[in-house]
Amino acid sequence: MRVTDGCEHDRPASRKTDTFTGAAWQQMMLESEGGAARIISVFFEPGGRTHWHSHANGQLLMVTAGEGRVANDDGAHATLRPGDVVWASPGERHWHGAAPDSTFQHVAASLGGTEWDGSVDAEEYSRGF
Repeated sequence: MRVTDGCEHDRPASRKTDTFTGAAWQQMMLESEGGAARIISVFFEPGGRTHWHSHANGQLLMVTAGEGRVANDDGAHATLRPGDVVWASPGERHWHGAAPDSTFQHVAASLGGTEWDGSVDAEEYSRGF
């Protein structure tokens, strides 16, 4: 068992650029030995979003602030608000991020490795919203 105060202090908050579009910061809250599970708080500025990606054993998102978006490559999409919880199944290709006019924050529990794909273009970001 491991308990933290919500922050892996040896890993300060960092701005993400290589797998995100727009401005986003993440803070590692807890990482299991070997990295099989990672709990990360992510803050997005308006319009900030992840690239397309999937997780070997799935991902759970718990929305804590602002308004966001999530979509998968099957066309499912949703607007997210505080209290919403999202489950992305193992291998499900998806993206998530802030609405165009709102900051957004969530806690992400990622299980297994992450496979990153290309960026989410403007059409994909707007589709269905």
